[in-house]
Amino acid sequence: MNIESILVPQRTFGSLRASSKKRAIELAAEKIAKTLPDIESGVVYRQLIEREKLGTTAIGSGVALPHCRLPDCEKIVGSLFIFEEPIDFSAYDDIPVNIMFVLLVPETETEKHLSTLAMLAERFDQIGFRENLIQAGSNERLFSEAIALDQTNPLQSAHQQ
Repeated sequence: MNIESILVPQRTFGSLRASSKKRAIELAAEKIAKTLPDIESGVVYRQLIEREKLGTTAIGSGVALPHCRLPDCEKIVGSLFIFEEPIDFSAYDDIPVNIMFVLLVPETETEKHLSTLAMLAERFDQIGFRENLIQAGSNERLFSEAIALDQTNPLQSAHQQ
């Protein structure tokens, strides 16, 4: 499993503004739903908020990984968002979030859900990776930076699938 297998340029957004965690998740749900005709933004929003109520999805260092399972989701879907102004996600390290990677997973994919979250957490733990995303500038460059490690180490990416 690698980022390139779940992320597409149409779901990669830089320089966004949101006033709160709820608004960030709402904005993400709207943008994701526009790329997935079988999924409604309201359903995505409600499921992500329900998951967030169980505990913050902020993993530290300014990164959040909101995620949920959806009944109408046919494959694992990722979306990347960079915010101009950091948002309070109640992170354990108290660092506001400026990188958010949303993960939508089919209801039956429990094992892949967990392995994908682990892969993302490992990737976002790398300071250079986070800095490259924040400095990307355009949506196109952001997507390129997000998948750069997949491109430079295809053997590792293939092995993780």
